[in-house]
Amino acid sequence: MSNQLNLEVVTPHRIVMVEDVDSVTLPGSEGELGILPEHIPLLTTLDSGIMSYSISGKTKSIAVHWGYAQVEGNSVRVLAELAETATEIDLERAKKAEINAKENLVSGASSTSEWEAEERRQNKYESKLKRSIVRQKVAESN
Repeated sequence: MSNQLNLEVVTPHRIVMVEDVDSVTLPGSEGELGILPEHIPLLTTLDSGIMSYSISGKTKSIAVHWGYAQVEGNSVRVLAELAETATEIDLERAKKAEINAKENLVSGASSTSEWEAEERRQNKYESKLKRSIVRQKVAESN
């Protein structure tokens, strides 16, 4: 019985990391998931959020934005649309994106006929807001 997990984080464009870790916390679409060695097999969807992992008592974080995670034996594979380490995140840009998203969420549709377009716009800026906040937390945590 192994006491570590092999964590692999992959996007469509690159391999972000492959490393042996002690534990992983994933931003599941229905809430956070804690994964330890010998976890039961699992396949889940991921939301935009902070994926953290610990190695020898030190916790590190990666911003992941949508995707899937597969846990099998002592292997955790994260297939994300986008994943960013703290060093890859432009903190000032993320702060500006947060302000911009909040401003765009405040302005709304002026008539009922614009409701569907307004709902799409709201969803777009809610996603942008969430991504910017996740990026800031990861950038400031490491």
